[in-house]
Amino acid sequence: MTVGGWPSWVVLLIAAGAVVAGLATSRELATAGYRIPEDEADHDPPRSWWVVPLLVALALWATRSVGDAGAYAALPAYLLFAWLSVCLVWIDLDVHRLPVGLTRPALPAALLLLVPPSIATGEWGRLLTAVLCAVVLFVGYAVLAFLPGGGFGGGDVQLAPLIGLLLGWLSVGHVVVGTMAAFVLGGIGATVLLLTGRAGRSSAMAFGPFMCAGVFVALDWTDAVLAGMLGT
Repeated sequence: MTVGGWPSWVVLLIAAGAVVAGLATSRELATAGYRIPEDEADHDPPRSWWVVPLLVALALWATRSVGDAGAYAALPAYLLFAWLSVCLVWIDLDVHRLPVGLTRPALPAALLLLVPPSIATGEWGRLLTAVLCAVVLFVGYAVLAFLPGGGFGGGDVQLAPLIGLLLGWLSVGHVVVGTMAAFVLGGIGATVLLLTGRAGRSSAMAFGPFMCAGVFVALDWTDAVLAGMLGT
């Protein structure tokens, strides 16, 4: 029995590892040690019950999607992003900030993790494309951040090249779909918050979770979305 091209025992091992990592991560996040004085946060941290199931779900999602893409050796990079996504979602929802202590080191770490699969496949062009996509997405978010009323923070800008790198290694189409999905999901989220009265027109909204969600949408549905857009 296989799941996304992976033997079932590998999938079970990854799920078990995600449970262990999720438990350790939830305990650490619950301490709110990531808060800084500028956050001016005097409320309790988010509840942690969802950390483990979300990390397991994202890890298995990445495992199946990357396996289907035939990029088996690249899986560690996408598992790293699954863990990072859980941390960023928690922190961004809590204090509306993506800490550079997580986003900055994750970029070179992901780059290093993508070197072995590039060697294994002999397709160094994929790594070059990934780096170029990282630069383009960084510049795009930086421009949006400087526009009046852009609503993007420095954390969003620093997360963008990591997303461009990971999706760009798969294809430029993945970057396009992932970026589109982030904005579509962000728009839906903002609409829901407005309709439910949980936010006003001038309220700040955490966009980091939607950027992360866009990555996983792209991992699974890029081919279908592009086929629909191109009418093929």
